[in-house]
Amino acid sequence: MGLEEFLNALKKAADKLVTSGFREALIIHHDEADGVCSAAIAAKSLERAGFGFKTICLDKLYPEVLKGIYSRGAGLYVFTDIGSAHVKLVEKEAPEGSLTIMLDHHDTTESRRPDVLNLNPELWGLSGERDASASTVAYLFAKALSPDNVDLSSLAIIGAAEIPGPFTGLNTSVLKDALETGVVEPRGKTNYRILNLGKPLSYKRYSTLLSVLASVGYYKGGPLRALRACMNGFEDSDYEEASKLEEERRRANAMLLARLRRGGLKRMKAIQWFSDGGVYRGMGTKVIGSFCSYLRYQRFIDQDKYIVGYMDVLPEIPGYGKLSKEYVKLSTRAPRPLTQDILNGRKPPLSKILPEACSRHGGFADGHAVAASGVVEKNKVMELLRTLDELAKS
Repeated sequence: MGLEEFLNALKKAADKLVTSGFREALIIHHDEADGVCSAAIAAKSLERAGFGFKTICLDKLYPEVLKGIYSRGAGLYVFTDIGSAHVKLVEKEAPEGSLTIMLDHHDTTESRRPDVLNLNPELWGLSGERDASASTVAYLFAKALSPDNVDLSSLAIIGAAEIPGPFTGLNTSVLKDALETGVVEPRGKTNYRILNLGKPLSYKRYSTLLSVLASVGYYKGGPLRALRACMNGFEDSDYEEASKLEEERRRANAMLLARLRRGGLKRMKAIQWFSDGGVYRGMGTKVIGSFCSYLRYQRFIDQDKYIVGYMDVLPEIPGYGKLSKEYVKLSTRAPRPLTQDILNGRKPPLSKILPEACSRHGGFADGHAVAASGVVEKNKVMELLRTLDELAKS
């Protein structure tokens, strides 16, 4: 198992898509830069191949939403940067006669159904945390559809910005394509400027702009706006809207940080947790995860305790409909010293203990070893926190 086998699997999946008989895809994607870029790559490559498409943007793959999506019946379903962590649920709900393609990099397990294609580098011995973003997977799939899609490599570079450090593994091959095609240019040793979306900005800056549009602006048409910007280029109004939303988030972050400094951060034996107290209301729930990432670097937190933050989920999902229950979204992160303990096997990974805690209380979760998120009904959040604390001590 390795790179060549993974590329062969992508090619077989592309061929299966072309001969499936479907001419329109429903693309379900995550609500930050990697999710938007991977969805845009999938949409653009499908459009060029003569397919129509529609999109739904989700922060989490709610079981009731998945069931509702698949109630449309047989069709072509493409998941980008979401879904792979819940492959068993997808296998259970996918209707017979459909084709489901998952382009993802989160921790996962194999699919047993031939019509549910889980194209995740983790299954081929490659690292989804270090070597490939979902956008990279989507780009390699698009390239398997047609080598003419090489210009989409710039979007994969933006999507890969969420992976810290220099480009490695599959991301390196995408960077090579982007440089040779001329859609990006180097700016120093480890920075790159995007040249085919509008203003020539750093790939990390474009990552921030897209995440802000899609997550902070989730309930204001932000995901569709971000998707159009990726597919057709940014307009001046897109940069302006992103700056406006960025300022809204900055003010909310400052307010929440002040509350935590005044004692709003609660501590158990192995976790430290907080509620947003409503400061993010009206924004997509991805913002609580971004704040938890920022909190990792604050001196007042305990360096040996997992960080847990949560906020209420609004009932309306744009482009889908209403949720049937009241939920909260939890995001978890590991401070830097704890991160090393997790990677060295001395502490349990969040990708293991958060899904376990959520499942015990009727919820669900997914993510990586040092960053994960989950959903549980609002009236069960305190029970879940106590369970997570017990699991984190192991």
